[in-house]
Amino acid sequence: SSNIDNIDYMVDLSNNEKENLSIQGYAKEGIKEQDKHVVGYAHEAGKAIIIVVNKWDLVVKNEKTMSDFTKKIRNEFKFLEYAPIVFVSALEKKRIDTIFEAIDVAYEGFTSHLQTATLNEIINDACLMNEAPDFNGGRLRVYYAHQVGIKPPTFVLFVNNPEFAHFSYLRYLENRIREAFEFRGSPIKFVLRKRK
Repeated sequence: SSNIDNIDYMVDLSNNEKENLSIQGYAKEGIKEQDKHVVGYAHEAGKAIIIVVNKWDLVVKNEKTMSDFTKKIRNEFKFLEYAPIVFVSALEKKRIDTIFEAIDVAYEGFTSHLQTATLNEIINDACLMNEAPDFNGGRLRVYYAHQVGIKPPTFVLFVNNPEFAHFSYLRYLENRIREAFEFRGSPIKFVLRKRK
């Protein structure tokens, strides 16, 4: 069967606010709504995330199986495009090293810092290429951006009016940042401030 499934439970290291990594595991019997809620919580809490597909030894594979599983997971968790996906067999101890490689990648993304000049170049280019839509009675203008934190990378956008920011435009800006610097395994957080 090529269905995705929840192992028995998800190993979620983000229960403690001091922990910053959520490792989500799936194998072959279908993702449940509860799984989506737990992963959504880790994402909303700003945790680095990797997705582990376990019991890979039980899956009948061809040259497209891994790609098909990846597409299914991406479809179920559209908000986790940034999370690395690794395929392992814990029982047979196969590909376990890929978990640690993914943790390293996620930690690097989680602790990355952009220079202000580089960040503003990315944001300015994005705004020139695609102007913000009218929303809540006005159009968002981003004057300046600055990274103020890591774990997760947090960016302050100084704008004309935060009320004019539509979530889809913020996602667009996030995607432009990720095109330049992946921040793999890490969510990106925006804080909007009205320029005084």
